[in-house]
Amino acid sequence: MSDPVEETPPDANVGRSTVFRKRRHTLVQTQDQSRRQAELVQMAWRHFRDAAPMIAFLNAHHKELEGRPLTLAIESDDGLARVEQLLANVRT
Repeated sequence: MSDPVEETPPDANVGRSTVFRKRRHTLVQTQDQSRRQAELVQMAWRHFRDAAPMIAFLNAHHKELEGRPLTLAIESDDGLARVEQLLANVRT
């Protein structure tokens, strides 16, 4: 005599879905933060006219600013002004 095999009833999975949702691992920016970021990127693009040096400038730590330009500009209008001033002094 064999052991009875337990089977899942055919309707046990009805209503279940395999929907995958993206999880946010970062904070959503405010409108002011988005505005400052857009202004900085446009300003940097006009200055460098090439993606590689622009990205390097935005993401590198600068002693004069004591931080990364992109981070500082996003945080406040004062930070954006400080980065703008540094950008004016950077030679391409």
